[in-house]
Amino acid sequence: MKAHLTQVQGMKFEARVEGSPAIVLHAAQKDEPYEGPSPMQATLLAAMGCTASDIVWILTKQRVPFTKLEIEGEAERAKEEPKVFTRIHLHYRVYGDGVKEAAVKRAIDLSTEKYCSVGIMLRRGGVAWQNTWELLPPK
Repeated sequence: MKAHLTQVQGMKFEARVEGSPAIVLHAAQKDEPYEGPSPMQATLLAAMGCTASDIVWILTKQRVPFTKLEIEGEAERAKEEPKVFTRIHLHYRVYGDGVKEAAVKRAIDLSTEKYCSVGIMLRRGGVAWQNTWELLPPK
């Protein structure tokens, strides 16, 4: 994997992985509006995107009749430098009729324990991890 990052202005950067479109990372200062996620925010989003891809793939492969997936993420950081993540909580909302809780739990467990490289890397680094979920009617 190859990537390139260029400073745009101040603490705003354009980042690109070879072969993909650019994204903006912005470690905005206190009075400055964000123009993109900060690197730590992007890390949380990366974990959420990683597990979402796994969940959709697993549920689709198992022919689970879900219609939509949403994930709410919450992260806590250390109070002192380095302000690493200390805890992440992901709450999954799976929409659909006839979705079995066991199938959702299995998909989340497989993602958490086997497939989601980003989440596994964070947990190996000491981040406490919590998953919760709910099943909802189609949206």
